[in-house]
Amino acid sequence: MIDCLSDPHWISPQIDVLLFLQNIRMNVPDFVDKFFLSITVIGEFWLPTLICAIVYWCINSRAGLYLFSLESFNVFFVHLFKMIACVYRPWVLDSRVHPSELAVPFAKGYSFPSGHSAMCSSVVGGCAYLLRRYKKICFFLILIILLVGFSRLWLGVHTLQDVIVGFLIGLILVFTVNKMIVWAQKDKNRYLYLSAFVNCFVLLAIIYIYFFNTYRMDYISGELLVNPEHLKYHSVIAFAYSLGIINGAFLCQRFCPFDPVETPVKQRIIRAIIGTICLLSILKFVIEFTIMNIVNLWLALPAVFISGLFVTLIYPLIFVKSKKF
Repeated sequence: MIDCLSDPHWISPQIDVLLFLQNIRMNVPDFVDKFFLSITVIGEFWLPTLICAIVYWCINSRAGLYLFSLESFNVFFVHLFKMIACVYRPWVLDSRVHPSELAVPFAKGYSFPSGHSAMCSSVVGGCAYLLRRYKKICFFLILIILLVGFSRLWLGVHTLQDVIVGFLIGLILVFTVNKMIVWAQKDKNRYLYLSAFVNCFVLLAIIYIYFFNTYRMDYISGELLVNPEHLKYHSVIAFAYSLGIINGAFLCQRFCPFDPVETPVKQRIIRAIIGTICLLSILKFVIEFTIMNIVNLWLALPAVFISGLFVTLIYPLIFVKSKKF
């Protein structure tokens, strides 16, 4: 355990929960870990983005706008809170914690709050809110959210505090973002106001985490535990992609709104297939070009921003204007 982090009055009860689950995990077959690892994927960035895109392109553009807004605001707040709090992973806080080896490669950076829990409760919670009249579907979606949060505890990569705060972020966004979208729909120009507000907010967040926030520089055996420079870079990249997404969605609603219901089902299926291929290719590019290989920030930012813009503005313009899919 790192001396500077051994503050038992807040960490001990949470570590006890992880140790309890760890004791169970060590005595069950490996497929249980694999099951929870597959569950936790639901909270990763690519799957919620795909869900948002399919709804936006093929089912209901306003519902898709709502879900994309949830996802984008979730990215903004989770990354900002992580960079402000600078809380290490549970196994760093207490050496008795041994996370699942399968999950460690996907648990980089700071721990608080849980990004998977926040992302899932935002997007899947948003789906539950949109489908709130269908009780059985809502129950199933809520169960998924709880399972994703529990999977983070089971795998030993987050504390209970991380997961609960992640849930709270998602829950708050589900209701506040809905009010924001309802407000914007009363006057199309309000989408421009929202776009300006989001851009200013994110710009201030970037300035803060880059120039004003202080970061822990703790070492174990001469090795830096978390490199804040790398995390600042990754946060700005995530901000840029999400800004492309949300700006594109707002601009599309303002200048070229479309209604997928007016398009024949066959064309919507083709639209979904082509869009999915493009989206997964874009995400692969974003991950490999920027996150896996840290390139010059000023080269990465416009590329990532345009990638996000493609999903919610450029691709819809293509299929709206062509009328072929």
